[in-house]
Amino acid sequence: MQTIQVLIDSDALVARFYPKDPHHQRVLELFSQLEEEEQTLVTTSLVVVEVATVLSHRSGQDIVRAFLDRIDEAELSIIHIDVAFQQQALQIFREQAARGTSVTDCANVAMMRRFAIPQIFSFDKVYPKHFELQAIT
Repeated sequence: MQTIQVLIDSDALVARFYPKDPHHQRVLELFSQLEEEEQTLVTTSLVVVEVATVLSHRSGQDIVRAFLDRIDEAELSIIHIDVAFQQQALQIFREQAARGTSVTDCANVAMMRRFAIPQIFSFDKVYPKHFELQAIT
């Protein structure tokens, strides 16, 4: 496996596929830049599920099918959650005190730690603020 350089969070994928998202244009530019730089990008199966749900709520199933088709075309590698990884994510989740903490965010933190991924593509301030992780925004 190549060294993973960027983990893609849900908000970046939602913005990429949902044109009404306020970050849509910026996300398209950043994805283009990452592609030009030949960065190795991954996401998790939890992120895929979360993005599909959010897109369904915002726009309906047509946009979800387009998203899933792109994922199926292997445009983005997906690391699937196993029991050990889920336990790590839930342990991080248990340690959080803030209301509204996301299990998916905690899973992303666990993934970044496990694979020493240096950056996350996310507009969520929790990563740099609470976990001291570098975010691409």
